[in-house]
Amino acid sequence: MENLGEFIVNHWILSSMFVVLLWLTFSNTLTRGLNGFQQIDVPTAVTLVNQQKGCFVDVRDKAAFESTHIADSVNIPLADMEPQLKLLKKKEQPLVVVCDSGQRAKAAAKKLKAQGYTNLYVLSGGLHAWRDAKLPLFS
Repeated sequence: MENLGEFIVNHWILSSMFVVLLWLTFSNTLTRGLNGFQQIDVPTAVTLVNQQKGCFVDVRDKAAFESTHIADSVNIPLADMEPQLKLLKKKEQPLVVVCDSGQRAKAAAKKLKAQGYTNLYVLSGGLHAWRDAKLPLFS
C-alpha cells in the first residue's frame, strides 16, 4: 500500500483505464437504481414479455401507433399518460416501454415509476432496433 501513490503517478494511463472500466462496470447498475428502470435489448424484451407475462407499452401518439406497432402492445401516449394508466392492470407486471428511438420511453418510464409501477424496462433503440432485428410490426 505504501507504493500505491507512486504506482498511480508512474502508471497514470493504466490507473485511468482502471477507473474508466470500473465506472463502465457499475454505471448500468447505478443508472437502474437512480432511474427505476433498466434498458434492455430486443431479444431480452421478447423473452421478458413471453416468459414473465410482460407487456409492451407504446408511448407514441395514436396516429404513429395505428400506422405500425408491436403485436399486443398497449398504446398509452406520453402526452396524456395519466388518464390512460387504467389500461395497465397490475403495477408489478413487467412493462417494456417503447417509442421510436428510446428517448420518449425513458421519460415515460420515469412517469410510470412515479405512479407506482415497479417492474419497468425501456427497449433500447426503440422500434428502430425492433425493425433492425427483423421482427414483425403490425398496423
